Amino acid sequence: MKRTIISLIFVTLVILGAAGIATWTLFTDTEESTDNQLIAGTLDLRTDDADGVTQTLYATNLAPGDTVGPATIVLSNAGTIDGSSLDISFTYVENNGVPNIVDMTADDTAAMIEVTTLSYDGSDLLIIVNDDNVNGYLDVEDLSTADLSGRSGITTTTPLNFTIGVQLRSETGNDYQADGITLTMTFVLNQ
Repeated sequence: MKRTIISLIFVTLVILGAAGIATWTLFTDTEESTDNQLIAGTLDLRTDDADGVTQTLYATNLAPGDTVGPATIVLSNAGTIDGSSLDISFTYVENNGVPNIVDMTADDTAAMIEVTTLSYDGSDLLIIVNDDNVNGYLDVEDLSTADLSGRSGITTTTPLNFTIGVQLRSETGNDYQADGITLTMTFVLNQ
């Protein structure tokens, strides 16, 4: 009887051990990765040598054919490590002078302000912006939907230039008189 109990305990332990090994085998995953680096440090993006990641362009009180810019914004990295990529995005809000009878929306006004210059680090960005509102030219409204992420990063030693210029289309009618927008450009430097 004693041998039977010891044998049953031994068989039970063998079964539990086998189940444990099978479970470990089923739920164990080992991966190897080489040539990875982890760098500690800071990124400190500056626009025109000031803290902050946004700059503003005011397109207000424009007559048909008037331009704003080209304006150049110097982007620099005052951190301790180089940035690997830069993302650029645009938003705009209405910024009207004296209200007129029609009072066009911010989207209507943005669609009439053509982007004449858009470059970063000497590369023309207009070639990658789509005419999303299909009006035949690239405008501020198109910038708000453009994917300008993944641009070249900024090192701690070499600042890069971002340039933008806009023009109120010459065929803009009186309905847009006193309408304007404030365009905000946001820059995000990534590690």
